Amino acid sequence: MPSDKHAAEAVKKAGQAMLDQIQAAMHKVDWNSILTLADEVPQANRTFVTGAGRSGLVARMFGMRLMHAGLTAHIPGETITPAAAEGDLLVAISCTGSTGYTDYLVRRARQLGAKVIVLTSDGDSPLASDADHVILIPTAADDIVLRAAVFEHAASLCLDAVFNVLSERFQVDAKAFQSRHANLE
Repeated sequence: MPSDKHAAEAVKKAGQAMLDQIQAAMHKVDWNSILTLADEVPQANRTFVTGAGRSGLVARMFGMRLMHAGLTAHIPGETITPAAAEGDLLVAISCTGSTGYTDYLVRRARQLGAKVIVLTSDGDSPLASDADHVILIPTAADDIVLRAAVFEHAASLCLDAVFNVLSERFQVDAKAFQSRHANLE
């Protein structure tokens, strides 16, 4: 078993390598496509956010941020999620762009007349071809686990940037933000 010093150094090195890959992905993001999302969300009647696995967690974080900004956001599959319709927006997140559940929701949302924006690392994926707008978050790792981790962190940062833009546009102050923050904790 390695000494604590060697183990700590190995963890630090792995963390720095991950951060370097996240930064590389962020430098390749088309920020105009992110701005399109910031423009579409306030125009939608309601925004639905989805993804599977860790991408689903990123979607949930974004939905929470939208609620903090005073917008209506829902998670498909939850028992209190309303029906989607024309005028709504679905934001779908998938590194590979081929997650079956997420692709089903994208196609279903389109059938119901909702707009669809997809965040993916694969612009040629089924999800990308089914979307109205694609936000490409390029990742370079050959290992799918590492590639997905880089994608998820970069997607989360991009979506937090959307929240920051929306907060500025709506002039969400600390008091308004706090009033929407969970308090049944």
